[in-house]
Amino acid sequence: MFILLVEDDHFYATLLQEFLRQNGYTDLKHFDNGLECLLQVYEEKAPDVIIMDYQIGLINGVEILQKIRAYKPDLQVIFMSGQKDVKVAVQSMKKGARDYIPKDEKALERLLKVLKEMESEGRKKQENRRAGSVLSKVKKFLTDHE
Repeated sequence: MFILLVEDDHFYATLLQEFLRQNGYTDLKHFDNGLECLLQVYEEKAPDVIIMDYQIGLINGVEILQKIRAYKPDLQVIFMSGQKDVKVAVQSMKKGARDYIPKDEKALERLLKVLKEMESEGRKKQENRRAGSVLSKVKKFLTDHE
């Protein structure tokens, strides 16, 4: 899973990167601003998930999320923020964020849980695609041999 981390607090970004690596997520890229994040999304190798601070410099993550949704509507975005305002979390989720995780003592634990859920969902989708492909081949075989 290719993870793009967008965090302007270098200490917290380092902490997150180390935590993710220790938990097996080694395909990481870190940016400290939204513009670089958007440029990466438009690249050939777009991330599977973006973990983003809500407030990144002068713009907020929802603005970036809306631009991401316009280009890649299925890209998963998880907000991690020190914002305590419930309205911010609700707005983020309404605009399409996968999750909103407050930066507190349980943040890393919650992040890991969400990432594991995403991996499980990805495996199920892959299994369903394979099953659909096999089913199509069986139908074609049966149709061809009637």
